[in-house]
Amino acid sequence: MIRNHKVGTILTFALGAGVGVAAALHLAPKTATELNGNIVARARDGADQKRGTVKDLNRRAQQIVAQAQDNAQDAIEAGQKSYTQAKKP
Repeated sequence: MIRNHKVGTILTFALGAGVGVAAALHLAPKTATELNGNIVARARDGADQKRGTVKDLNRRAQQIVAQAQDNAQDAIEAGQKSYTQAKKP
């Protein structure tokens, strides 16, 4: 649950930062062409950054799942070994 809260907090912060950047660019005294170019460039940068973050989170989630699978397999093997030893007369 804490992990979901952190991800939500990060995404909320990123969204707020993006809105702030867009507002700052919009209010700055620039020509429409310059403003458009800046907005497009910032949007691309933001999208690239989000893709990187998503890839990192996905990679981390896969690592956590793999570790959980290893732990479960170890527990199963330990249980089978204990059962086999307890079953011996």
